[in-house]
Amino acid sequence: MDLLACVGLTILESVALIPGRELGYLYAVKRFLVVLLLQYASLKLYRIIVYPRFFSPLRHLPGPKDHNLIFGQEVMKFRAENPVSVQLQWMQRWPKAPFIRYLSFAGREVLLVNSLAAHKAVLQTHVYDFVKPPFFARLVGEITGVGLLFAEGEAHKRERRLLAGPFSVPSMRKLLPVFQTKAKDLSDVFEKILGDKSFATLEAVETFSKSTMDTIGVTVLGIELDTLSSMYPLSFQELYRRVLHQDYLGSLISVINSFIPIRNIAPFEANRRFIQATTDLRSMLRDIIEQRAVDLADGTFQRKIGESRDLLTYMLEEAELRRKETGKEVWSTDDIIGHLLNFTSAGHESTAATLAWSLYILATNHSVQDRLRSEISTLLKETPDPDYDTISTLPYLHNFIREVLRLLPPSHMIQREATQDLTIENVRIPSGTQIDLAIPLIQQNPSVWGADAAVFDPDRWETPTTSSASPFAFEAFLQGPRMCPGRNFAVVLVKAALVELVPRWRFVGIESGGGVGGKLLEGGEERVGRGVRFANPSLTLRPRGELCVRFERMG
Repeated sequence: MDLLACVGLTILESVALIPGRELGYLYAVKRFLVVLLLQYASLKLYRIIVYPRFFSPLRHLPGPKDHNLIFGQEVMKFRAENPVSVQLQWMQRWPKAPFIRYLSFAGREVLLVNSLAAHKAVLQTHVYDFVKPPFFARLVGEITGVGLLFAEGEAHKRERRLLAGPFSVPSMRKLLPVFQTKAKDLSDVFEKILGDKSFATLEAVETFSKSTMDTIGVTVLGIELDTLSSMYPLSFQELYRRVLHQDYLGSLISVINSFIPIRNIAPFEANRRFIQATTDLRSMLRDIIEQRAVDLADGTFQRKIGESRDLLTYMLEEAELRRKETGKEVWSTDDIIGHLLNFTSAGHESTAATLAWSLYILATNHSVQDRLRSEISTLLKETPDPDYDTISTLPYLHNFIREVLRLLPPSHMIQREATQDLTIENVRIPSGTQIDLAIPLIQQNPSVWGADAAVFDPDRWETPTTSSASPFAFEAFLQGPRMCPGRNFAVVLVKAALVELVPRWRFVGIESGGGVGGKLLEGGEERVGRGVRFANPSLTLRPRGELCVRFERMG
């Protein structure tokens, strides 16, 4: 846009300022290019350096001042210990500020939402006055698809209503047996690894990634993926791993592509692998959709009475029903692919990370582990095969999961862009301003959660303070109209896994490497940031590399 404006202005100036006598063609072209270059450079100099530092209405807000002239704070964020550690440092410096301002690439101003009132305004009061910025759509959309995640305004409201059924409480009651079956399969993996040894080591990240993908296969796609036992190198789960868990170069390409579109020209193997994996994923999903539509039409796709429909079957049946009623197509095949990518990537990656962090907490906090085991074991003695309502009566299990999600939320960053001029908490926000919601900031803010905000304590949920009782103090699934529709799905899946695993296995600690005989991390080395590190950059808050958990069979 800036370049087009400069071209237009240069043309006008050339016409107005050229003397009446004819000039040579070459001279005219040179003059045009020189003027265009000078004007474009001047405009960029103003936008990148002058405006944000001397004229922006946001320049007086609290925030870091050590900006790189070109990259702002992006290099610091990219090199940080985890994807939000730099933002957490800012929050600790200005814990009560409604917004923290910093500069991003090319002098772009960003407001980091910091206070409860500001969170409520962005997520509820003015929720549809913000949209996802184009760079965020490029960064995330090519991985998770478009679907509900990128729907805006009335389209978002309509899509959310249409997709509410599969994630309702009645549907969760029907899905719990599926979760329990997959949890037993997961426990069998522990059994196979341990064998006749007294203890063994399990790599939690990959194990839970495969397990949750199997569950997603049944509940979202309606098929058995069998990735826990699959030996095929390009299984559905492996393709997703290539997309979501890129190496350093692949992650760097994705970040650069979000600002400068280089995806189709970057001549690197990491880029080619990413493009091929996303292409294959979409092809797989298209084949599954087309075959399911045929099976539903001729009656060959059957499910047991009382079973909940998987998401794909639900969408195809609802689309056909509404087409007959209104004569209009609700979802095209590409629309359905977008929704399936949304829910598969979100449900798979975030739930796997939550389970991995849950095992980490249990292995490094034995008193919490013992208390959780006692609660679950007491229930199982009375009700060996608990249903949805019975599992929901376990308060410590519920609080444990909430506390894991508070300190280690898988989805750590949401980005928006103002579509109009707004005033929030006495801060005037110009149209086009980027807004960042770093979820750990509000969930670890001492002015909201108290001085022990960084301490893992499930009991804090029993006696919340006025501020921590606010729904906007806990945003692991967001809040307001854009709250994650699959939140119950994720929580029930994690509960089913822990109810199966915790009574059967004791998690001893974290090892420095895989396999029996790895060094058990002790004396603080097991803490996150030391022996266990975060992946960065990463769309989810997950361990970097392996998370090796030593475990043994309960007596």
